Amino acid sequence: MKMKKINYSADADCFIQIAEPETITQNKLLVLIHGGYWRQEKALDTITGMQELFVSLGYLVCNVEYRRGVNNPWPIPLMDVKSAIRKIKERYPTYEIVLIGHSVGGQLALLNADEAHQIVALAPVTDLIYTNEHQLGDDAVLEYFGSAADTNELLAASPYHHLPLTVEKCLIIHGSDDVRVAVETTLDYVKKNLLARKNIELLVLPKMAHQTIIEPDQEHFAYIEKWLK
Repeated sequence: MKMKKINYSADADCFIQIAEPETITQNKLLVLIHGGYWRQEKALDTITGMQELFVSLGYLVCNVEYRRGVNNPWPIPLMDVKSAIRKIKERYPTYEIVLIGHSVGGQLALLNADEAHQIVALAPVTDLIYTNEHQLGDDAVLEYFGSAADTNELLAASPYHHLPLTVEKCLIIHGSDDVRVAVETTLDYVKKNLLARKNIELLVLPKMAHQTIIEPDQEHFAYIEKWLK
């Protein structure tokens, strides 16, 4: 596996970790987007295990870092990820782009659907109003957006309010035991989208916790591999 790091902006947190297998056998380029409820302490190393797994399957895999934390208010994470995806597309113009995001990374993937062919969202944050009202993620919405955040801002940052989803196809996987991101929000998201388009496949996993869903030895990664092909 060959690793390289490129910047897509001048800020230290604006970089892409590119991993190439010895032989690239897949025509899809995977763009990974980590979660962490917009908090600074959660970084792209939380999903390097996923990156290594997909590289072993012959994929070119880009792991995106972006600015986050209260000193980088919304929509900075959204615009950073968009800039990173465009940098990747310029560098590798012949590949189909698949966004794979976890938690808030799923939010950022779904909101950047116009930049991709396909999306895999693992326990994505899709409804910030619900997340805020239920104080999920240790009151993550209040912490990041602040008490002065109005409803319109939270709606604009919620993938639920940008449906139908424009990508060719999307796979959403969520654990029934997730206490960080409510599976109910994913069910509502998929239901609303299905009224307009049938381009989302949903897989709800019993006894699957929020962080466990990104562990590459979990059985659902075999399903993701088949879905990508």
